[in-house]
Amino acid sequence: MRTIAIVNQKGGCGKTTTAINLAALSAKRGASTLLVDMDPQSHCAAGLGIPEEAIEGGSTSVMRGEADAIDPAELCWEIGHRFHVLPSTVLLSVVEARTGEDSADVQARLGQFLARCRTRFDACFIDCPPALGVLTFAALRAASEAIIPVETGYFSLQGARRQWDTIEALIRRMGRSLPRWIVPTIHDPGSKLAAKILDTLSQEFEPCLAPLVIREHESLREAASLGQPVCDFDPGGSAERDFAALLDWLETLPRTDSPLSAIDEAPASRASEILGRLQKVRPEVPQPADRLAPLHSGETQPDHDGYGASLTSHGVRFRQPGRPDQIVAVCGDFNGWSTSATPLRWNAVHGHFEATVPLPPGTYRYQLVVDGRPGPDPFNGDTAAADGEEASTTSTLLVEPVPEQA
Repeated sequence: MRTIAIVNQKGGCGKTTTAINLAALSAKRGASTLLVDMDPQSHCAAGLGIPEEAIEGGSTSVMRGEADAIDPAELCWEIGHRFHVLPSTVLLSVVEARTGEDSADVQARLGQFLARCRTRFDACFIDCPPALGVLTFAALRAASEAIIPVETGYFSLQGARRQWDTIEALIRRMGRSLPRWIVPTIHDPGSKLAAKILDTLSQEFEPCLAPLVIREHESLREAASLGQPVCDFDPGGSAERDFAALLDWLETLPRTDSPLSAIDEAPASRASEILGRLQKVRPEVPQPADRLAPLHSGETQPDHDGYGASLTSHGVRFRQPGRPDQIVAVCGDFNGWSTSATPLRWNAVHGHFEATVPLPPGTYRYQLVVDGRPGPDPFNGDTAAADGEEASTTSTLLVEPVPEQA
């Protein structure tokens, strides 16, 4: 059972909204899904129309050690087909204040409960409280990975690094690593400030920043007020598409026991370590095309706003047109042919996707990945294809050494 904790000690960043809508969409797609509320404020129940006075047990019973002899089905609410919720109550706050010799036992209880649920559910999403205490630590211990929603607002940016470092300290206490990703939320695509903050997040946290954003939508607030996930309130709407893109991206990530290392390590090392096994099972990549022209610094294609690949002083810049609701990445022999290791970021100011990859001189093969579908770069005429394998067509590029200054 894939278990994702949604964590940030700052309130108002979209944790509960993200947890509810990812879980609901996961169930809608056919996965048996459990949503666990670890917040004593019980916002998951409120957002899904569960009457507070009707909740008995739930995560409160689990964390108080009262659920060992109870069938997990008796503690969970069935919200819809394949969608169940383990709600919380205000009494969960008593557990948060608990200290003493049995604290390690308390921290392990959620993981033990979820272990009993593994044959019942395919996926689990845990909504953590806006605090980094016992409840959040228990959620991280039970999780296989974590999402950190960060609002693209000034004060959220100021605290993003502190959030990351604090969560990393909690993870070190567990004695194991945990893959974790920052997801920009409550994003206003029309705001220049939000665009600058998103760019700063990209520079600060790449490659642990999701290659997409959850935009601000009035439909999310309306759906919550009616006790519905947005996929039920406004099916096919822009809000559902944002969460669908996030879920699509999560599903492309490799499921491995070798988690991500800290963001301060080199992206290439991370890609080779985590995604090396993907390269082993990938079909042989075709040889470079014969008619290969080198990239030149500052070279652009005037008809296409410099789309394609071009050499800059910081590396090879990949730039592509698109829409902000798409997911665009580049995969190649420089990143183990991973479809998620090198995402292109949406530039709301200029209206295109872009990423700069530092590459040493040499010949490279690559593909664009748009919404999970790989293919050649339409703005690069140098391509190669394996015999009889049109799907493996790749684009090629040549990076020449930078000439020494006289």
